[in-house]
Amino acid sequence: MPRGGRVSPVQLWLLLVLSEGPNYGYKIIQRLREMFRGYWEPKAGTIYPALDRLSRASLISSRVEHRDDAPDRRYYRITEKGEEVLREAVRRWSRVMEHIEAYGESHRAIRRFRGRLSREELGRLLVKMGEGMKKGRFDLSEALPLLETATVEPSEPLQVKLLYAWEDGKLEVELEFEWTPKGEERTGDE
Repeated sequence: MPRGGRVSPVQLWLLLVLSEGPNYGYKIIQRLREMFRGYWEPKAGTIYPALDRLSRASLISSRVEHRDDAPDRRYYRITEKGEEVLREAVRRWSRVMEHIEAYGESHRAIRRFRGRLSREELGRLLVKMGEGMKKGRFDLSEALPLLETATVEPSEPLQVKLLYAWEDGKLEVELEFEWTPKGEERTGDE
């Protein structure tokens, strides 16, 4: 099996092309170009070694077509073992994509602010946040009008992280608060 029991992306794409039916090298490269529409340019120096590795792993087979009027052609065909590996690779790829999508969905709500504030403006922001923390509710946009309305209702206990480091000759400080919203207690399994 290629790469410790798993196929590489190029090998996966080759198996996908060959799942459409037997084909020879030049036509496989043309099909890949068509599939990728300029986002990736398959080269013979990549494709033929990958076909050889798939063949040695018995995921594809090949036969030579002898032609009188032109050079011989080697046709490749996906094997039953290759189809099994392709199905598993697509399942694995689908799971990865589902995790990536779920991660993206859970982080789409992140809002970032990075800009310049005077010491006075930053002081007001920190005081407003401190007062809001004591009350248990505040709107970040009241302290920093550049932000869209963002009502925050911290619950206890609060996890606090203060990071500071020198970067490029400047001191950088990050302050992070984290809590579980009321009514949304989660277990460590989620």
